[in-house]
Amino acid sequence: MNRRFLAWIAACFAVLLAVGLLGADRSLAQWVRAGGYENLPALTATLNTLDTLSGLHVWYWLAGCITLAFGLIATQVARNARWPRVLVMAALVQFATIGSMILGKGLFGRLRPAEVLASGDWSQIWFTGGGSFPSGHSSFYFGLLLPIAAACPLWWQRLLLLTIPLFAIIARIDMAKHFLSDVSLSALLAALYALLLATLLRHWLPHAPAQPRPSQSARA
Repeated sequence: MNRRFLAWIAACFAVLLAVGLLGADRSLAQWVRAGGYENLPALTATLNTLDTLSGLHVWYWLAGCITLAFGLIATQVARNARWPRVLVMAALVQFATIGSMILGKGLFGRLRPAEVLASGDWSQIWFTGGGSFPSGHSSFYFGLLLPIAAACPLWWQRLLLLTIPLFAIIARIDMAKHFLSDVSLSALLAALYALLLATLLRHWLPHAPAQPRPSQSARA
């Protein structure tokens, strides 16, 4: 896995987490509602389809269990292959991220934006039995797809894979289900767990094949 890429992602979401907690959470939630952007049909319908296809509607752990099983079986069939090991690591990262998310929800008890906007009381957000912080959707999608993206050798492959979790967190903010800091913390945790695992298991995961450089005649 590309540890520099993971570190860059972690840094970006750490900044967004801080920005959200320092005031952007409230401003963004109010702006979405005041502007009439909340619950846009295109976003909610697409996310619902995505959640169904990914198995998120069935069980948080389903996609990770399938990925882990497939990866473990493939490592025995193709012992020197790289991608089965990537899948195993991705499943482990997702498990760790989802587990931390579940613990965090119980620990912080933060209300969701829709709940706070309905009451209008911004002084009572934390430790009230809510389930907003951190985000489950962000944990699910970033936890599974970020490690795979970090293992891809080409930038467009990473961008394509990250489009899914990025869309998911935008949709959840639009639905007033999460604040910016909620989704940012989950993405940050996924990046840190992936970075940790990539460091600890760097000798177990073969390097990505080097990309061929253009020949001298092609550059001329």
